[in-house]
Amino acid sequence: MKKGVPICHHCDESSGIKKHGITAAGFQRYFCMLCKRSFQTGYTYKGREQYIAGQIERLLLDGLTPEQISEEIQVEFNTVKQHVKKLSLLAD
Repeated sequence: MKKGVPICHHCDESSGIKKHGITAAGFQRYFCMLCKRSFQTGYTYKGREQYIAGQIERLLLDGLTPEQISEEIQVEFNTVKQHVKKLSLLAD
């Protein structure tokens, strides 16, 4: 793997990654030549971060309510609700 080359968020590969412009917020965008999808390594809004679902799941297991989780990790309440709904569907 080349130094500084990110791993694709969609296919988890580091080969075939090319720079793909800059967002309005100034973050570098990348394009994966393997899965043909674009992604970025940093986000202005924390709800789009890669590991947010894992954080929400951990906090739910710790007994926090969705409202408390929203305040704790500083994301919108609706984002937390969406992740909780996905987790409940996966559990069924």
